[in-house]
Formats: sequence, structure tokens, C-alpha cells
Amino acid sequence: MQGELTENGNNSTPFKGEIFRKLIHYSSASIPIGYLYIEKNTVLLILGIILLLLFLVELVKYKSDSVYNLYMRYFKDMLREHEYDRRRFRINGASWVVFSGVFCIILFPKLIAVTGLLMLSFADSTSALAGRLWGKKQFAPNRTYIGTVAFFTIGILVVLFSPKYFGTAKEYLLAFTALIATTAADALSLPVDDNFTIPVTCCGVMYVLYWILFPDTILI
Repeated sequence: MQGELTENGNNSTPFKGEIFRKLIHYSSASIPIGYLYIEKNTVLLILGIILLLLFLVELVKYKSDSVYNLYMRYFKDMLREHEYDRRRFRINGASWVVFSGVFCIILFPKLIAVTGLLMLSFADSTSALAGRLWGKKQFAPNRTYIGTVAFFTIGILVVLFSPKYFGTAKEYLLAFTALIATTAADALSLPVDDNFTIPVTCCGVMYVLYWILFPDTILI
């Protein structure tokens, strides 16, 4: 989320912790890349186990002082304030990333899910760092011009290099349209965690456009 990274925003995460947080975020590209080569049910089983473990850690840390203190000792510098506030149960960004992977893989055809999840891994992470480093001018609370430009720029690379069903100009235009919609969704700062809204917006728009532009094709 680019807005969390502006110096004038609400982010209290130290910059060093932010770097480690985004390295983990970039590494989430292993989910869509792995999905290209591993059978769907196997990927879902792996992600399901990881998600369950993450959720259990989240739950226990709210109930156990010793677990909470250990969690804070090792991860506090990488967390947003709401992720360690014990007054209200909320899962952290990593859990949202894995949940989004499960959701998109179940709901959308493979190459659409891969594109949406790559958009989350690369465009969102880069926009966040750009917003933190250079985002001095905001067009909305916690939203910077440089962060949005970075999101769209990296999104172009994702569109160009992500796998395609046909490789036609019409298909690339479809993907670029989805990128515009996804950039807008990120810029609007919707109330749902952007680790969910970004890939779901991208996948959802792409799916509808495939249905309109390639009505006779069954996507797998």
C-alpha cells in the first residue's frame, strides 16, 4: 500500500523494517510463479496450510502475553500499528497475501490469477517503497503521485511479461485496461486491505473482459 509509506502519512514502521517487509512482499511472487508449474490442488493445499498456521499465530498472539511479547520482539519493526494493536483482532498483511492467493486461484482461471498476484507482488511493493522514499506530494490522504506512477509503471512490466493465452494485441489491451482499473483501485484506498483488493480487482476486470472479448474461449 503506497499510502502507508509516505513520510507525511500514518506509517510508524521504521524504514529498515519497511525494507524487510517489502522483501517478503516481493517474495510472494513465488505463489503465482509456482502456480505456473505446480498442479492447482497442490498449490491450494500448501497455501491452505500456511494460511492456517498464520491465522493460528495471529489468534494466539492476542491471547498469550508470552507469544505476543516474542512476536513483538522479532517482528515489531516490520509491522503496522494496527497489526500489533491487541484491542482489536486484525490479521497482518502476510496473511492477507496468502488469503488472496487462495481466493484468486480458486475463483479465476490460471493465467488471470497469476497476473493479478504478480501485480500485487511487484507493483504494490514498488509503489510503497517509492511513496516512502520520494512521495512528498499527496493527491489524497496517504496517497502520493509518485506512488501511483510507480504502481502503474511496474504494472506495465507485469502486463508485458506475464503469460498470455493468445498473445494478441487485443489480449494485451485487455490486460492494460485491467491495469488502469487496478491502479485506480489502489489510489482510492478502499476500506478492504489492498493485499486483497489489488489482485481481486485485476483478476475480476480481466475475467470480465475475456468473457466479452473472447466469448467462445474456455479459459483454464
